[in-house]
Amino acid sequence: MLPENNILFSGIDNEDCKRMITCFNTEIKKYRSGSCIADLSDFRGKVGIILKGSACLVRYDINGVRTIIETLNEQGVFGEFFTFSGSHRNVIQIFADTDCEIMFFRREEILKRCENACSCHSRVVENLLKLMSEKLISLSERIEVLSQRSIEDKLISFLQITEDNTPSGKVPQIPFSTTALSDYLCVNRSALQREIAKLKKNGTLTISKRKFKLIKLTQV
Repeated sequence: MLPENNILFSGIDNEDCKRMITCFNTEIKKYRSGSCIADLSDFRGKVGIILKGSACLVRYDINGVRTIIETLNEQGVFGEFFTFSGSHRNVIQIFADTDCEIMFFRREEILKRCENACSCHSRVVENLLKLMSEKLISLSERIEVLSQRSIEDKLISFLQITEDNTPSGKVPQIPFSTTALSDYLCVNRSALQREIAKLKKNGTLTISKRKFKLIKLTQV
């Protein structure tokens, strides 16, 4: 599978995409569900694109507390370049949520001057800047969620953002299990379950498996 639909290769035709992938000296690796794809401390200067499957970006602080930073689906991009983590005291790793196939290449292969001065290479650099902008928006949304004072407010803020980012005509869906959601929100799992039950009971929230709907908005 080629990543023509990936944001990095947006606007580049299939043949140019194939040529650039060869030019970037890419390698493709497969990972089983639950395995560690990469530790970003050993991943400096590299970029990964998920061709098949899904993964999550996880941070462990100095006390071993686990926090999910981001979920990555097919065509998702990851690497130190996109994490915006300034602390070396935390361990950041990417784990496969399902069986995955990942394409890797070095960031310098994108940023170096193309010998042929081809327009498609310039387009990849433009797409890279666009991707970084989108990552910053995602980071801003994450800060908005974590800045809420209570578990209820964190949860509703997250659900509202998820709902807003869901394409029209589709039912919003929580991309995590309850355990993973508690790690993402940085809250206790049992306390989160109680808040979900309370919101369902008072009519604010309906959930069917991971699909949900906010019936009425609570002030946050």
